[in-house]
Amino acid sequence: MKWLALFLLMPVAGFAQTFGAPPVVELDGMTFAATETDACINDQVTKGPGGLVTRAARACIGYSARACTADPVACAAGEKAYWDWRIAMNYGGLQAWVADRAEGDNDDLRASVANPGAATANVVLECALRVGQTETTTAEADKAACEMRETALIALELEFTVRQACAAARDGAFAQFCGKTDG
Repeated sequence: MKWLALFLLMPVAGFAQTFGAPPVVELDGMTFAATETDACINDQVTKGPGGLVTRAARACIGYSARACTADPVACAAGEKAYWDWRIAMNYGGLQAWVADRAEGDNDDLRASVANPGAATANVVLECALRVGQTETTTAEADKAACEMRETALIALELEFTVRQACAAARDGAFAQFCGKTDG
């Protein structure tokens, strides 16, 4: 029975990649690290790829921004920087996956994964349309919170897809990204 309990506590093979500590960012004289959000998301990661597309994972969005005691706009921007970082880390996996493809099969793919910023290109516009049409005293903070949340949702969906693909990784740069080989 002890072995079964030990087995159930072990991380699932194929989901071994970790991104390390979240970045520390400096914004408007404030130092911000999304440690609360990161701990919450990493807990969801231990549940396998599906853990990233649950209500529990979505509840993690904004943990660090809500714990922040500085200006709400700066706090939301700080957490958005964390989600941008997670997107960039997963783009590293996408780039490794594309690099493993045969040379002639990946020209369009290579261009599509070259810029992690492309994943969130429309977030500012979307939030401006959604929130920016309302002139309230909280409009700026609402827009910053919207941009953080939309970026987070993109990051979670992207990471879910990359981690699902890791299950099939056997060798090459992508398998190394997935933590399945030493390289």
